[in-house]
Amino acid sequence: MKNKIVLAVLCLFALGTFFSCKQGNAEKIENKPAVKTVAPTNQRPISNRQQMQPNKGEQGKIDWISFEELQKKQKKQPRRVMVDVYTEWCGPCKMMDRMTFANKDVADYVNTNFYAVKFNAQHETPINFKGKKFANPNYDKAKGQKRRNATHQLSSAFGVRAFPTIVFMDEQLNLIQQAPGFKQPQQLMPMLQQIKDAKLKG
Repeated sequence: MKNKIVLAVLCLFALGTFFSCKQGNAEKIENKPAVKTVAPTNQRPISNRQQMQPNKGEQGKIDWISFEELQKKQKKQPRRVMVDVYTEWCGPCKMMDRMTFANKDVADYVNTNFYAVKFNAQHETPINFKGKKFANPNYDKAKGQKRRNATHQLSSAFGVRAFPTIVFMDEQLNLIQQAPGFKQPQQLMPMLQQIKDAKLKG
């Protein structure tokens, strides 16, 4: 009888020791510091500016022409006109070039259906347009193009008050409408389609 009691006590002691070790191991595992995953040094987060860049395989190029070329082309094959009025110091203007005008869908649609003119609103020299001479008499050469300077008379004639502004004209070079401010491709495409298909009075 004594032997059975001793054996039972030994068994209970052994079981207690076993469960104590298991719990200790579990605590050691649970208290281990978490392993941090470190990204490779050559991988950097994508910035908002990079996300707005068109993919290289989807880039397009608009066939920009001057006002002089525009007036010659209109005599041979009339089209609607898109004028990008910009300045060199304008950040959103540069973003439009990189993101919107470089979009393949936009570039292809413009090249097929419009004549496109890129016009610096601080242009220094006179421009002959529709039989009139427009100039920039107050242009300050000391300030140059990288800073705010006097606005060309032709920009004022288009009613431009902010940059960038897209000016749309009909086949007779009459103003249809202005679209001020930065436009993403998905904003500009419906506008282009509407202007192209619009039936104008007169």
